[in-house]
Amino acid sequence: MKVYIAQMNVVPGKPEENFKTMKAAVARAKKAGAEMVVFPDCAVSGNYEGLGSRNTEWSFQKACCDAENALQKLSKGIEILVGCSEEFDVCMYNHYVNGNMDGWEHDFEVYSGLQQFTLEKESEVDAVCGVFAKDNRKPVIYVNAVGTENSGKNIYALDGASRVYDANGKVAFRMEQFKAGEALVEIRNGKVKALPLNGKPAPKSAKPAERIAQIHDALVYMIRENLARFHIARMVIGASGGIDSAVSAVLYAEAIGPENVYLVNMPTRFNSDTTKNAARDLAKNLKTPYMVAPISDMLNAVCDSLDKCEFVRSDKKIKVEGLNYENLQARTRSASVLLTVASVLGAGVTCNGNKSEATAGYCTLYGDSCGVMCALGDLWKTQVYELARYINRKKEIIPKASIDIPASAELSEAMNVDEGKGDPIKYPYHDRLFAYWVDQNHGLEDTEKLLEKGTLCREIGADPKYFKKLFKTKADALEDMRAWHRRFRGIAVAKRIQFPPILSLSGMAFGGEYRESQGV
Repeated sequence: MKVYIAQMNVVPGKPEENFKTMKAAVARAKKAGAEMVVFPDCAVSGNYEGLGSRNTEWSFQKACCDAENALQKLSKGIEILVGCSEEFDVCMYNHYVNGNMDGWEHDFEVYSGLQQFTLEKESEVDAVCGVFAKDNRKPVIYVNAVGTENSGKNIYALDGASRVYDANGKVAFRMEQFKAGEALVEIRNGKVKALPLNGKPAPKSAKPAERIAQIHDALVYMIRENLARFHIARMVIGASGGIDSAVSAVLYAEAIGPENVYLVNMPTRFNSDTTKNAARDLAKNLKTPYMVAPISDMLNAVCDSLDKCEFVRSDKKIKVEGLNYENLQARTRSASVLLTVASVLGAGVTCNGNKSEATAGYCTLYGDSCGVMCALGDLWKTQVYELARYINRKKEIIPKASIDIPASAELSEAMNVDEGKGDPIKYPYHDRLFAYWVDQNHGLEDTEKLLEKGTLCREIGADPKYFKKLFKTKADALEDMRAWHRRFRGIAVAKRIQFPPILSLSGMAFGGEYRESQGV
């Protein structure tokens, strides 16, 4: 049997638009001589869970019914299969437009999916569809959508990667990730063969990319798709010369073009020539617009003004210093400079924060934690460095200095990168510890027990030699662990729930799958 696989971009909440895409696909399938065309799950409506209250609107429900009725009329001469939302491990096929599924007589099965991308999705699909095919000695077609959807908070990619398993459970043909496409396959006697389509030779099966490449591609795809959906054509990024802003700048430049990404460096006396030059070189390498906007005068103006002010019925003086002065720098950069520049340019602002900082609350509320979206919010700091090296795999785009210097906010003399000073988070160890709490859903008590048993590093995947350099005794490690956990369950929660939408990759992103409540 010849089957046309329609790996289409499903737009949530747009049944009329999705129907036009499906109608065109049915026409091409008929022209190609296909006997069946298969579409992703919820191809008409989009994922109901990602539609909010839209799916309860009468007009939306009617539009979906009208589209499905129109699709029914297209089934003359071809079988049309469209999925409707069911549990992944139960439903192999769902809504069948032409005929009754009880009369299914084909020697293969179809899983019609609308699966969000995670780093483990590839193996999860194989574990269901591949195993089913092998156990039942019959091919399985897995068709997935491309596009993006959101929960009202976080943003998710639908990565496509539709594929066909042969009767031995092996992938016989696989389509590309993050790209709408179509394929014509023939299934006969348990064997699968890709056929020529639209005058082009039969395509080769696409191979899964390495994990870091998938992370890169997913982020660029989500940025591009969602900014277009938000009708945002330009982005403003605070370019500090550090690793996070550098990686963010590259991703946005790839997604919407370097001419639409405006980099702004906002130095004070605490910013080294090393980082200032790195920010400049990054913009030069990317060919993005670049501006230096010193903020010292703005900071002095605020401090001097408040120093002259007095409360009525209180003798408290407002002297801005220490941590308060550090926070003022972060808020001035984001709330005053970047948002004003973005307003003038008709642009959005990105949050450059990562998952390590979000876990520890190592960020300034209404400062560096604000933005239209947070591209790196589901990546640990060590993954950000890995992504930077991947970006530089062919030539230096991110300056070497941004990768080599200690990670630092440069908000005081205590964070002088030229003296080797930086963030209090020791990322090679703390990333592993934090991931054990967040990604693997373990508590403080679990890691305390592992520390006492002497198996902590082995269990969380940390380097024992690095661990011994950090801590002289178990008591030191325990004190450090408890201090970070207090922040994780304390002030960091209040900051995280006010984060911008995070681009989800892990299946355990803050604001999404990792659910939390304040004070718990």
